[in-house]
Amino acid sequence: MQATTQLNYELLKKILDHSHDEIYVTNAQGIVLYVNKAVEKHCGIKASEIIGKSSKELSDCHYWFPRVSPIALEEKKSVTLEQKTQTGKTLLTTATPIFNKNGKLEYIIENARDITEATGIKLEFAKSQQLLDRYQMEVEVLRKKEMNIPDFISRSQEMANLLDLIHRISQVDSTVLLLGESGSGKSHMAKHIHKNSPRQEGPFIVVNCASIPSELMESEMFGYSKGAFTGANVKGNIGLIELASDGTLFLDEIAELPLRMQAKLLQVLHENQYFKVGGREVQQVNCRIIAATNRNLHEMVRQGHFREDLYYRLNVFEIELPPLRERKEEIILLALYFLDKFNQKYKCERRLSERVTELFLQYSWPGNARELENMIERLVVVNKDNLIDDFDLPKGFNSLQCSKQEIPNVPDLTTIVPNHTPSLEDAVNEVEKSLILQAYQELGSSYEVAKTLKISQSKASRLIRKYLPATQNKLMLNQI
Repeated sequence: MQATTQLNYELLKKILDHSHDEIYVTNAQGIVLYVNKAVEKHCGIKASEIIGKSSKELSDCHYWFPRVSPIALEEKKSVTLEQKTQTGKTLLTTATPIFNKNGKLEYIIENARDITEATGIKLEFAKSQQLLDRYQMEVEVLRKKEMNIPDFISRSQEMANLLDLIHRISQVDSTVLLLGESGSGKSHMAKHIHKNSPRQEGPFIVVNCASIPSELMESEMFGYSKGAFTGANVKGNIGLIELASDGTLFLDEIAELPLRMQAKLLQVLHENQYFKVGGREVQQVNCRIIAATNRNLHEMVRQGHFREDLYYRLNVFEIELPPLRERKEEIILLALYFLDKFNQKYKCERRLSERVTELFLQYSWPGNARELENMIERLVVVNKDNLIDDFDLPKGFNSLQCSKQEIPNVPDLTTIVPNHTPSLEDAVNEVEKSLILQAYQELGSSYEVAKTLKISQSKASRLIRKYLPATQNKLMLNQI
């Protein structure tokens, strides 16, 4: 028996009522002829409350807004709008006019799809995009702040030659190995190279090889794929090498890198590619590598603590920064630069006495520029007087100042002959002098003297200058 191809009313109604989208039909006069179950669901009303009513009546009931069919009826063309229903739904509605063979309008058929969830996702996406834009701006600000470093202060010929070489090296992508004592400016030099390179707009990522545990070093450097190990991020993790793409990766304290990681880093330098932990997809290296250490790598290679092949891969350009004691021409310039920096930071007006600058030039500065910077900051913060003099320097400078034997012996008041008993004022002055000189002799700074004797630092400094021999006070108050 041949199956019928005709759809009866009941079957057609069943099909339309099971549609996820709204079907809404009005005639040429705007009277509702049919709505399916989706209309009831989206608008929270029964079909019987809609069918037979005009568009104007329904508009007055505020079941939805705006009505689309009246617009299509008036313009006699297909119209698509977003609608809001009284139940809080957002619908994307298209009203299509149907004409007879004579071109006369007969019906308006509306099809509406619930896009409430999609609208929420769209809003969330917009918020996420705004947040991402803000983060990018913050990163840009932080990057500029991080790279806002002063040029190297250079007065010696040795530093002038070194900086000339650095400026030429900055223009290429070759690996650089920075050597020098702790505090000699290796990190500053690495930033200087990045700032003057074609990669200056890219990130500058610092990895302190001594601070990352050896068992975590590989995953931190190369990242890992999802499910690489127990406790790993389910989405995987980006590595520091990838994070430095289009920029510079600075490997500080490279001598502390474990031998196993040395082999992997050698592969990165040799092949310019690597695998994430647990990954099978080759990752390309797109960053410049600068390494630094204060240790003797030649000796470490000889002892088997550092790979010889890695050493020669790293030192395409080997730059050794001279210690501060060998750059005496720059000590005072650096001191004044740091003094200005911290005066601005702490809103002070500190100055260095001539005696202080003389002692700075005599001091060996084992901590190099970092020690000088830290000392200047401490002197600016701790001192209450604007003039920083030799009494305010820490104990490490005691050996450079006049020896204790040069401080005169203070007379013992108990030995004074009764017939020559001093006045009360003289006796008080002698006691004051004794206390001040003995305290300074033991403590070595006006700050410590003030703290111990419970007086202000300015008073302690004034009394030390008053009672210390004139030969030791000479020129102290003159500013350089």
